[in-house]
Amino acid sequence: MSTQIDSELRRRVVGSICALLPQVLRHELPGVSEQTGLMELDLTSASTLELLLAVEDELEIQIDVEEFDEVHLQTVATLADYVAGHAVG
Repeated sequence: MSTQIDSELRRRVVGSICALLPQVLRHELPGVSEQTGLMELDLTSASTLELLLAVEDELEIQIDVEEFDEVHLQTVATLADYVAGHAVG
C-alpha cells in the first residue's frame, strides 16, 4: 500500500523526533539528524511508545500504528516517513 506523505508535516516530524529523543532517552544526543540510526540508540518498546506519544502531543496529530513495524525504526528519516504517512485527524 502506497501512502501519501505531506512534506511539510514530515519536516515538522523530523524536527520533533530530533528534539524529543534526548528527553525520551534521558541523555544528550549531539548531532541527531535524519540519518541517525535509532536501533543504535537502544530504544525499547516503552521508549518508542513514549517517543510516538510525545510527537503526537507536540504536533497535535494522531498516528495510526496499525502497520507500525521495527523496519520503521531504522533511522529518524524512516520513522518520520511512517509518522507523516500515517497521521490521522
